[in-house]
Amino acid sequence: MYVTEAMIASMEDMMRNASDMEKHIKAMMETEARMHGLELDSRHNARDMWDKLNEHMANHAPAAPADPMMHTHDDGMEHSHPGGDVAHTHDDNGLPSDVEPPAPAPMTEAEQVALERGTATGPEPEEPKT
Repeated sequence: MYVTEAMIASMEDMMRNASDMEKHIKAMMETEARMHGLELDSRHNARDMWDKLNEHMANHAPAAPADPMMHTHDDGMEHSHPGGDVAHTHDDNGLPSDVEPPAPAPMTEAEQVALERGTATGPEPEEPKT
């Protein structure tokens, strides 16, 4: 005979462990569902509970906050930047429109060397215009 007592005992242990795991997972799903305003019935199988929980969460997902600077231009370009909530255009001449932040000035050779050496101290204060 190929079947042994140890095989039967092992099978019974696996079934007991699976049952305990199912109870634990169902309890976890019930707790998660309650946090989202849903009451699940643990008498149903775990797959059905999972499907109900996922369906509920998909239908009651909070909407992502809208970016007030996100906008779409006539040419279909969609993007976000400061001033995006004000009517504007993006000039084709390479210059920024008056609502876009100005492009940073290119770094001088001395600033590049200081940056590489780790001795950069930040931008020099501008002289007051008279």
